[in-house]
Amino acid sequence: MTDPRPSSDARARSRRGGSAPPSGEGPAAGTPGETGAAPLRVVAGRAEPLGAPDHPARWSRPRARTLVVASGKGGVGKSNLCANLAVALGQRGARVVLVDADFAQSNLDLLLGLHPRFDLRHLFSGERTLEEIAVAGPRGVRLVPGAPDVPELAELDDYRREVLLRALGTLESGTDLVIMDTASRVSRDVTALCLAADDVVVMTTPEMPAFADAYGLVKLLHAQGLRHPPHLVVSQATTAEEAEETADRIRLVARRFLRVDLDSWGVIPEDPAIPGAVRRQEPVVAAFPQSPAAEAYRALAERLWPDPPADPEEESARNDRALTGTRGDRQRLGA
Repeated sequence: MTDPRPSSDARARSRRGGSAPPSGEGPAAGTPGETGAAPLRVVAGRAEPLGAPDHPARWSRPRARTLVVASGKGGVGKSNLCANLAVALGQRGARVVLVDADFAQSNLDLLLGLHPRFDLRHLFSGERTLEEIAVAGPRGVRLVPGAPDVPELAELDDYRREVLLRALGTLESGTDLVIMDTASRVSRDVTALCLAADDVVVMTTPEMPAFADAYGLVKLLHAQGLRHPPHLVVSQATTAEEAEETADRIRLVARRFLRVDLDSWGVIPEDPAIPGAVRRQEPVVAAFPQSPAAEAYRALAERLWPDPPADPEEESARNDRALTGTRGDRQRLGA
């Protein structure tokens, strides 16, 4: 009796989608078969090497001090802080790179009155380098503009985020500080940039929703292993007492439930000069330098950059002037 089940060779031919050629009629080894598939062969040429000097894999993250400014919600003055702090640091002689990492709603170019031709979308596409998209701003600040109204950049994948961080390392030869403005929400981009930073500033206002969201961000960063506790900046406070009370409350809650000691880096008061400067598309430290808000931004800049490195020639001239003055005093005193 004949076995009705197909043989193993027949089943294999069925899975391959055809029948095997009769014995002795198959294609010769190394020649195309009935399907037209040619054997693999080596093609002369050279592929783009992964280790090319301009490949992101060869870049390193910046060694310059990096400061990330974040908040749990919008409307707390985060972008104004970044823009004015960068310019105030520039006034003190620091070389600052300002990065607009609020990928969905970038606006630092508007606050500084700049009109960039390229932005981060050109970096991620490989069309431009970070040096090429950076634009010069007030007091020597270099702005890396974001890409507004580009939905695919609202949330970066790990690769593009790493490209950005490593690209910043290509600018560090002339950089003392990197300041990054982030999205006004808690997202994967925000937490990843905070974890990569040297310092993190969490902004809040005396309002309870902003207070709660700021604490939620601190709690999340602590759970994800932030190296150093973030620093608090309270904005839109009507009085110094109100700002101090807000900072004390969030510090007390963080110490009690997270066992984290937060420090306060300053207060940005409620000041009509801020919206006035925004309308003029200028930083308030330049448009209204005597305003309370400008003084607060400069105080924070002094905290970050207390003793700017002295220029050797200027230091030598200062010493010569001091020595000349000492000799003149001795002559007047008859010494």
